[in-house]
This record gives sequence, structure tokens and C-alpha cells, in this order.
Amino acid sequence: MSSLNLDDFSDLIERPDGGIRRDAEARRERQIVPPGALGRLDDLGEWLAAAQSAVPVRPIERPRVVLFAGDHGVAGLGVSARPAGSAGELVREVLEGGRPVSVLARRLGVPVRIVDMALDCDPEALPEDVVRHRVRRGSGRIDVEDALTPQEAEAAFRAGVALADEEADSGTDLVVLGDVSVGGTTAAGVLVAALCGVDASVVTGRGGLAIDDLAWMRKCAAIRDAL
Repeated sequence: MSSLNLDDFSDLIERPDGGIRRDAEARRERQIVPPGALGRLDDLGEWLAAAQSAVPVRPIERPRVVLFAGDHGVAGLGVSARPAGSAGELVREVLEGGRPVSVLARRLGVPVRIVDMALDCDPEALPEDVVRHRVRRGSGRIDVEDALTPQEAEAAFRAGVALADEEADSGTDLVVLGDVSVGGTTAAGVLVAALCGVDASVVTGRGGLAIDDLAWMRKCAAIRDAL
């Protein structure tokens, strides 16, 4: 059985300061630019001020993109436009600089870090710093089994904690999170449907590469079975 108690970890997380956020809102209201003129930048700036406990916000100097990679077993049902087990190819494209995230990050001078949590490929095919946190090779097919055992889920969670600590210790002042996966939006749809108490059809999209109607129906069915 897992020994993980999420309450123990949540107590260690410092929340954005609500008082600082109100100070940031008041400062913004005193500016010449009318509220809302910058779109979501207003809200993001206020959130950042609260997270930093600083008004005005400090410039972001050392951001990093951290991508978590994995192959979802449910992709074997044909719920994705990409073949099951092919996320490792996407990871190699990121490492070689050919994916959109690579191009944007390079243009902005932001380093990209990839973390293999459950890719369905030989770990020797990727650099050691990518695979060292791997929990398992591919996840379980969530329509018929758990994606991870309790022990594997704990290992994945603790890997995330360790990575956050590593980034903070290295001076990273903003982490931009993302994923590289095949079947990931199906797993995400299950979580959203479960948390919000809604039907699969409400939360099921067509993925990064738009799937056809039959694949969308398979995806809905997989999410309902997983629920």
C-alpha cells in the first residue's frame, strides 16, 4: 500500500498571498491603461505578484519549460490520431528542436527539460537525464485497469516534488508545465469528468491532431468505461 498522505505535502506549499494580490489590483487601477485593456495579462500579473509576494512584480529571469512524457495504455483503443506507444518519437523531436515548443522556447531563450514518467520505449533510446525518473513503461489501460498501482502513483508524485525542488534550488523562477503523450487527453477527460461529475461527451475533445467521428466515439466510450 502507498504511504503517501497528500495533506502532509499540501501543508508545505506556500499559497499566493491574497493581500499582495489586492495590492497589485489597487496598483493596476491607478495606472493610465484602463483595466482589461491588456486582456489576461492583468490577471496573470496580479497572480504573479501574489506568488512572488512583491508589488510590482519582479522580472522573470530564469524560466524553464518542464515537459512530462508518457504513453497511455488507453491509446491502444484508437482514441488518438497518433499510434499507441509513439510518444517517445515526439520526445526525440523535442530534443532535436523540431517541435513547436522547442522552436518557441529557443526563440525566447528558455531551456526545455523533458521528464520520462511512463514512455513505452527502451530507456536506452533516450538520454539518462530524461529517463531517470521513469515510473514504469507505459501506463495501464484505464478502461479495464488502473493506470498506475498505488505505489507507482506515489513514485510519480514524489518525482514531481523532487523535480520542483531541483528547479527551485537551481534558481528557476518560473516553471511552465506541459506534457508529451499519446492518449493523454483521454486520461485527462476521465479526471475532469470525475472531478466535475459530468458525462464523457461533455469533456471529450478531438485531441491535438483532430480525430474523426468514429475515434471520438471510441474516446467517449473509453472515458465512460474508465469512470
